[in-house]
Amino acid sequence: MFGKLFKRDEQTKQEKQVGAPKAAGGAVKGDKPREIHAAVGRELVVTYKEDPDWVWKLKQVQKPSAQGNDVREFRVYDASMAAGRGVAVRDFSSLDDHSELILYHGWLNKKNNDVQVIAGMGEQQRAS
Repeated sequence: MFGKLFKRDEQTKQEKQVGAPKAAGGAVKGDKPREIHAAVGRELVVTYKEDPDWVWKLKQVQKPSAQGNDVREFRVYDASMAAGRGVAVRDFSSLDDHSELILYHGWLNKKNNDVQVIAGMGEQQRAS
């Protein structure tokens, strides 16, 4: 009984140290979709002059970055556009084969809210 309990605690410690759980192939899958981070939304509204009402409806998936523990790579997408195309976005890697759905991408330092946002293929298609 205690052996199973302690093994489970060790697995939890290892996952916390490493970050997100890894996929079967060893690649990091990332977190599930969530509301966009405040710093990312602010950047889209201020720098890219996007409509705030539209921006706050967008979703974001992220994964740990090689730049450090506090830095996350993210992708911003429109959940209704993904659903309309029949794409189920479960994590960061779900958009690997659907670059047309990635409106913006970049990295975010969660510790100091430093962010870099880059327009993706989906944003370029939306603009044209």
